[in-house]
Amino acid sequence: MKKKEIGVLGIQIGLTADKHDNLRRAAALIEQGFRTYKNIDLVCLPEQYYSTVTPSTKDTDSEPLDSEFFYTFSELARKYRVNIITGSFPMAKDGKVYDCDLCINREGVLIGDYYKTHLFDAFVSRESDSYDAGNKLGIVDFDFGRVGLLHCFELRFGEYLRTLALKGVDMFVVPSMFYKPREDQWHILLNSAALNNLIYVVAPNQFNSQHFGRSCIVDPIGVNIAQASDMECCFYGVLNMEYQDQIRSKVPVYRNRRPELYNVH
Repeated sequence: MKKKEIGVLGIQIGLTADKHDNLRRAAALIEQGFRTYKNIDLVCLPEQYYSTVTPSTKDTDSEPLDSEFFYTFSELARKYRVNIITGSFPMAKDGKVYDCDLCINREGVLIGDYYKTHLFDAFVSRESDSYDAGNKLGIVDFDFGRVGLLHCFELRFGEYLRTLALKGVDMFVVPSMFYKPREDQWHILLNSAALNNLIYVVAPNQFNSQHFGRSCIVDPIGVNIAQASDMECCFYGVLNMEYQDQIRSKVPVYRNRRPELYNVH
C-alpha cells in the first residue's frame, strides 16, 4: 500500500580511485543521515561513485552481485530498517558489464535492479565501449510505493520517462554523474521531468572535481524541496503523495492524453 508521506535520504558523494574508501564514505553519510533525520523510508545514492570501468578495465574491474558492494548496503538496510537504492556499480553478469543499481528492502534482501538502458554515447563520451545496455524498464515496488529508475543522461529521453509514469510509478529516482559545467541543463532537465509528468524527482548527483553535485528533490510542480550543498553530504525531503494526487487532478495531463495521435517509433 502506498504511503501518504515518504521520507527520502539522498547521498551526494564522488568517485575516487579507492573504491573501498568510496564505499566507507557512503556508509558514513548514511549513518550521519540517520543521526540527523527521522522517518526515512528510502536512501538513494548517485551513479558510478563507487567504481567505474573503461574499455581496457571492464573485464578486471567489474564485479558480480556477490561482492562487498551488495553486502555493505544489505547490512545497512537491515541495521536501519530502510530501503536502499544503491546507486550504480559496474556489475558483471553473463559475460557482460552493466551500469547497475541494486534495490534492497528493509530486511536487506535484493528485490530489484536496474541496468542502464540509454548509454551515454554523446559529446566526447562512448559509454557503450565500456558497458552493455539493459533492456528492461526500471520499475521496482517497495513497501512505500513504486519507483521508476533512470540514470543521468536518460533524463533526455522523454518517451522513457512518460512510459515509467504510465506504469504507475510514484516517483522518479535518478542516480547521476552529471558533469561540469552543465549545471543549467541539470536543473532544466530535472524540473521538466517533474513538470511534464507531475511527479516527484529524486536526483542524487556526484560531487568531485568533475561533477558539480547540486543533488536535489523536485516536487510535481518543479519546485526544489531539498538540495545538497557544494560538498559531500546527505540531504532529506518528504514526498507528499496526497499533494501529488491533488496536482494531477488540477492539471489532468494523463486524463487528457490522445494516444491515438501519437507515433513515437
